[in-house]
Amino acid sequence: MTFAIVQSSLDIPDVESLKRAFRAVPTLTDVDAHILANDAFGILVKRKSAKHAQALIQSLRSEGIEAEMVADKLLPEMPETKFVRKLECTPDALILHDALGRPFPLPWEHIMLIAAGNVKLQKFNRISTERKVIRFDARGNPHRVTQTDYSSKEESRFEFLLEIILTRAILRYSVTVDKTMLFQFLGDQFNPKLDQSFGQLICQLTQFAPHAGLNRGAYYLRENAENVFSYPSKNAFHEEIIWLLWKMKQAE
Repeated sequence: MTFAIVQSSLDIPDVESLKRAFRAVPTLTDVDAHILANDAFGILVKRKSAKHAQALIQSLRSEGIEAEMVADKLLPEMPETKFVRKLECTPDALILHDALGRPFPLPWEHIMLIAAGNVKLQKFNRISTERKVIRFDARGNPHRVTQTDYSSKEESRFEFLLEIILTRAILRYSVTVDKTMLFQFLGDQFNPKLDQSFGQLICQLTQFAPHAGLNRGAYYLRENAENVFSYPSKNAFHEEIIWLLWKMKQAE
């Protein structure tokens, strides 16, 4: 059985403290400490043996970093997802529109968690390059033709993400949040500053579902933050959700 080290809070651990703590485990390095300090959103490490996990817990606590040792298999998984492109709020339900534009109601009481954020994503763009080459016909006569070569380029960019997770984490709806979606949702209240429009969207959702748990991104938007809380990766965004689901399960 392997174990994860789960933080007691979402406070970002000090890098130097992590470095010293990681020296208790031979498979962790100073480089890991730097990476995890930037990407620590509730779960520090996974898949450690019981011996290494116990040693790391003791070392972390000696550095003032509170955490617990949890069997990997006991941590919640990200629920199965369905993609949504349009939302509408009504008193009785949130109206969702699937990828084909078909509407269906989601009763507000079925919403367990709302997670939002400005998330750094890695995208692969296909790039085409044209060049002239010499080709020979059946008689051996040369002629110039255009040849197109294709390659992929990885790029990083931030995008707004919204996840709506249902009761008992049986399913989640991933919402495409862009200018078109926000304009359709807000109408005359649309603000060209998309951070503000995203905040208005989250405020409406939380007003209709005040019982729902919130990640930090959704919480700060509900509290009228000027900018959307940023996550350094999709993994960090999802790990915070898993951490919240774990805490909610423990509180039952």
